[in-house]
Amino acid sequence: MNKKKANTIKWERDTRFCFQEKNGYECAGYYIFLYICPRFTSRVVDRLKEYKIAHRGLGEGVHTFEFVMDGSFFDCFDATKGTKGKVNARVNIVKSSLLMEVRMTIEGTVEAICDRCLEEMELPISGELNLYAKYGEREEGNDDDFIILAQDDDYLDLSEPLYEVYMLNYPLRVVHPEGECNEEMEHVLEELTMEEENDKIDPRWDELRKLINNN
Repeated sequence: MNKKKANTIKWERDTRFCFQEKNGYECAGYYIFLYICPRFTSRVVDRLKEYKIAHRGLGEGVHTFEFVMDGSFFDCFDATKGTKGKVNARVNIVKSSLLMEVRMTIEGTVEAICDRCLEEMELPISGELNLYAKYGEREEGNDDDFIILAQDDDYLDLSEPLYEVYMLNYPLRVVHPEGECNEEMEHVLEELTMEEENDKIDPRWDELRKLINNN
């Protein structure tokens, strides 16, 4: 075996060894990623997990839970994506042998746009709602009052009921308290509204008014 061939074999052996070592590190990193990734993805996929209660372990009586509805909560629902603020929720669960009464109370503020002057404002939100949770099948006429749990449901998911309380108590018209609107913007909007109303007036009504006034 000449020297050139011997060096080639040594290079191939050293290269294969280095690759095996490198590949070992890569495999180790890969397995570490596989260990971490499921926990990471589960938190991303189930962002509302913290609003679930393991109800099977609750004894009979009253149990109190507290939650926070913030931007990460509101972003999980299409109608409130981008909402900023913080709404605190208190949930009292009264458990009996037959069902659970769920008493929900919310209070907090969110950022909103005033419908009158179009400026940002802090909108106070508060409200309460009582529901009942029980095992079984949906009964006609009781869908609004009951949370129906399947026999194999280990958790009571309160994310949608809490969101319902929030939406039911969000005002149809959002405005600043009297005297807190931007006066300049309010004046501009009033002028635009008056111009639009004048443009919509049918000129034939003006002629009719003239006839009435002459009589």
